[in-house]
Amino acid sequence: MKSVYEFLNGYFDRVFVVTLRRATDRQEAVKQHLEGLNYELFWAVDKKDFTLADSIKSGVYDEAKAVKFNRHRHSKLSLGEIACAWSHRNLYEKIVQEGHERVLIFEDDVVPKLQMLELLRTTMNQLPEHWELVYLGFLKNEEITPKHWRKKQFYKLLATFRAYKWLTRHHVNNLYPKPYSTNLRIAGLHDCTHAYAVSKSAAEKLLKAQTPIYSRADELMTHEVIRGNLAAFICRPTFFDQEDFARGHANADSYIWS
Repeated sequence: MKSVYEFLNGYFDRVFVVTLRRATDRQEAVKQHLEGLNYELFWAVDKKDFTLADSIKSGVYDEAKAVKFNRHRHSKLSLGEIACAWSHRNLYEKIVQEGHERVLIFEDDVVPKLQMLELLRTTMNQLPEHWELVYLGFLKNEEITPKHWRKKQFYKLLATFRAYKWLTRHHVNNLYPKPYSTNLRIAGLHDCTHAYAVSKSAAEKLLKAQTPIYSRADELMTHEVIRGNLAAFICRPTFFDQEDFARGHANADSYIWS
């Protein structure tokens, strides 16, 4: 693992871990999980420090746009989801302002998949020069299966009748991963932001798209990917998990929901 982290230290300009100041338990866990990686803590926006009314009045959050383009049909963002999206948006702003070309981003519940890490260097070296977004960990649509063809036809039908504002018939073609190389796929619709990398151009696009905030942090990337706005890839296998999912359950200790 040490040699893998040394590779990442050299490959990326900066490595950030998004965390709340009060999440000291997670920060202690990260010290162990990422020992040897030159990372910096990036302080997240805390949902305890603002109200929904504050975020709307200040123009930080556009609730009408959130309802219109939400993947889950007319659902507003919760206070925790706004805080999470705001945190990642602030990090994109920092990347752009400081001019970093390649940045690796983790959330503080990240867990390395030790048995897979030996393939990480090989996988990253398969990336094209123009890459903008790389998922090193994610959920949903990990592999291409026959059922995706059937779902694709269903989504095309929904798109024809504009059942989803965020989805057109053209976008349906980008919903699922496509072959690229031995350990990379062209990204489609994927969930989670616990381990991903962005280029400066991707940070610029994500910052613009999320000003004002209208989408969950992971769905923002999905929207830009399926619209064809990002040169995005997923790693197969994935190299990082979320602690809750690694233990076999979801959202048990989430600072977004708790």
